[in-house]
Amino acid sequence: MATKPAQPIANTNITEMIKDKIKCLPLMELEKEHKMADEALLESEEKYRLLAENTLDCIWKMDKNLKFTYINQSIFSMLGFKPKEWIGSSLSEHCSKEEMQKVMDLIAEEMKKRSYNTTLEMFLIHKDGREIPVEIRSKMLIDNDKNLIEFQGTTHDITERRQAEEEIRKLSSAVEQSIDGIAMANLEPRLTYVNNAFASMHGCFPEEMIGMKGVNLVKKEELDKFISSLNKIKTLGSWTGEIEHIRKDGTPFPAFLSVNLLKDAKGRPTGILAVVKDISEQKKLEAQFHQAQKMEAIGVLAGGVAHDFNNILTIIIGNADMALMNIDKDNPLREKLGEIKIAGERAASLTRQLLTFSRKQIITPRVLDLNELLTDLEKMLGRLVGEDIELLTIPEPALWPVDVDPGQMEQVIMNLAVNARDAMPTGGNLTIETANIDPDENYFYKHGIEEKKPGHYVILAVSDTGSGMDEKIKEHIFDPFFTTKEVGRGTGLGLSTVYGIVKQNNGFVWVYSEPGQGTTFKVYLPRVKENVEPEEKGQTPVNNSGGSETVLIVEDDDSLRKLAQNVLQQHGYKVLDAENGEDALRVSQAHEGAIHLMIADVVMPRMGGKKVAERLKLLYPRMKVIYMSGYTDNAIVLHGVLAPGLNFLQKPFSPEGLAHKVREVLDEGDKPYE
Repeated sequence: MATKPAQPIANTNITEMIKDKIKCLPLMELEKEHKMADEALLESEEKYRLLAENTLDCIWKMDKNLKFTYINQSIFSMLGFKPKEWIGSSLSEHCSKEEMQKVMDLIAEEMKKRSYNTTLEMFLIHKDGREIPVEIRSKMLIDNDKNLIEFQGTTHDITERRQAEEEIRKLSSAVEQSIDGIAMANLEPRLTYVNNAFASMHGCFPEEMIGMKGVNLVKKEELDKFISSLNKIKTLGSWTGEIEHIRKDGTPFPAFLSVNLLKDAKGRPTGILAVVKDISEQKKLEAQFHQAQKMEAIGVLAGGVAHDFNNILTIIIGNADMALMNIDKDNPLREKLGEIKIAGERAASLTRQLLTFSRKQIITPRVLDLNELLTDLEKMLGRLVGEDIELLTIPEPALWPVDVDPGQMEQVIMNLAVNARDAMPTGGNLTIETANIDPDENYFYKHGIEEKKPGHYVILAVSDTGSGMDEKIKEHIFDPFFTTKEVGRGTGLGLSTVYGIVKQNNGFVWVYSEPGQGTTFKVYLPRVKENVEPEEKGQTPVNNSGGSETVLIVEDDDSLRKLAQNVLQQHGYKVLDAENGEDALRVSQAHEGAIHLMIADVVMPRMGGKKVAERLKLLYPRMKVIYMSGYTDNAIVLHGVLAPGLNFLQKPFSPEGLAHKVREVLDEGDKPYE
């Protein structure tokens, strides 16, 4: 049985359904995608909303009229406002007029440049009235026609940053204004930073020192010390000490350094910090202090030697005088005795210089005109310096008076003249000038004078055209026993005596000299107060040095006491003698009758001259007193033993000088005891 081929099943409804189904698939997928996109958008918006609301910075929008259309919650923590209090408000309500004008100017400038992103710092007003520094970053939105639509941006509170910047500014200012040099370097070390003081002390500008090697800052002789200090810094972390640095011109200067190793947060070395102080002035003051100590020590020694020596010289000169008085003119011993006396007097002159240097010589200052003193000395100076030296004096016409000891000033002038003469062995010019001056601090500074005491001074200037001096010699010219002259031509006390005299009279000396160009010494003496006239010269002569009064001699040196006793007895006086203060009290108690005069050494063991006088004055109220000494310490003068008006006899003294002084004091009126 034949079968028929199969026929396709024709089902129109199913086919259409499939077709419809196929057509609907893209639409369903699209809807699904749209739904997913909407969900993602909502999720994104929520995420960014949360981000905007929870960020520390303020996020905001403003319309083109600068009114806020949106602001996040951070405005509350930053400025104390709730967002709803800001939305709808204008920026001008939240800042000063000056700040608002700054904003308007910036917007106009950015619109003109078509640069629509701006950053500025300004102050916004907190709800409590405080001004808060903020940084604003904004973007201007524009349409296709370049018209402004709105502003979007962020505001950041920069209070902490401003405070940190202020601290840094203060620190930087302090570093730059420090009088000490401050520098930073890397580990090589090369300079990475220097302040003005550091650059100035090295004679440079700060910028030219950056990159400079540390080894180039110190003297070559100090390199080993520098390298050693650098190693200590790297191993120990710090170092302090002195190293001589050099300036740009090559001149050295002493520096004190305090250096520390810089480290990062992990403790790794990163560089070096150094604080440097120029101690040139300190070193100079130290040298002056040591020199002053040395001069004081030598002065004490010189004064002590002179004190003992004067006692001996008084005996030598006095006995020589006594012998000469009792020996015939034709006796061959007379010449030898004369030589002994001359040698003693020369030695006495030397001790006077020692006392002057040590400032322990008794002086009798009086108001005088230095011009008159120069006039009196001019002929003697001419003979002193010789014919091959031309002497010229230039006096100030209206010279101010000074209060000095005339004999000391003569000694100053003579010593300076002799010093000038010796500097001109083949002749030259010697000029002595006087002048009035009112120096100020600047004058002292320019002349390198240490004694900075502005006021009114009289200058005595002695200049020569001689060999001059270098700096090394100048440093020692006032040292006692220092001399550049050959043996036998100088004691080295001339200029030290000048120094001592001037200091004793509250003045100072300045010296200028160049090798081969001569020397100038300037002596500055304080001017006497107004309306004080120079005193008249001369002394009241004593016609008769003999007498019959009773004199008590109190002296611990037996030979000197015996000499004085013999001298006064030869002049007719009745003499009592005692070897010390206690002995004087015993002798006076045993004596019957008056004691008209006591001659007492100032300094004696057990009881000094003043104490003896005070005790005996109770017994002999009208007794006169003469103090004598070869050495009078400044403390004694200051404590009133040798106050002005008391009678004093300087050792060594001659027999005639002793007799003269005794008669002079006895002939005085009833002068009250001091």
